[in-house]
Amino acid sequence: MTMRERVLYHQIHPLKLFADFSSAIIAIDLLWQHALVSGLIIGLLPPMLVSFAIIQEVDLERYRRSGMGAYLRRYMTPTVQALRLFGALIALYASWYHVPAGIIGGFALVAACWSYGILRAWAR
Repeated sequence: MTMRERVLYHQIHPLKLFADFSSAIIAIDLLWQHALVSGLIIGLLPPMLVSFAIIQEVDLERYRRSGMGAYLRRYMTPTVQALRLFGALIALYASWYHVPAGIIGGFALVAACWSYGILRAWAR
């Protein structure tokens, strides 16, 4: 498996999903309280460390062969991945300024990116 494939398929590993979601929730709370350094460390460091460990150490072949792996290959383009990151950053930024609609909007963008293939199918 190439490094590019490992970077793609690690995104659906349960530990990666848990790290991303839980870190975002905790970081949003910390940023809401204006704990900038703690919020950024919690929001960025655990997901990066988990990504690094999974990409380097985990056999991702079963994820590549799965239905979700096929979905990622087809719909999780670099642009969609960048939009997911942008959505997360919107939520973090909005939490600093106490804008609940911005937090929800950021998470909605992340959810829309994950469901991009489904949304495209409905649009047809």
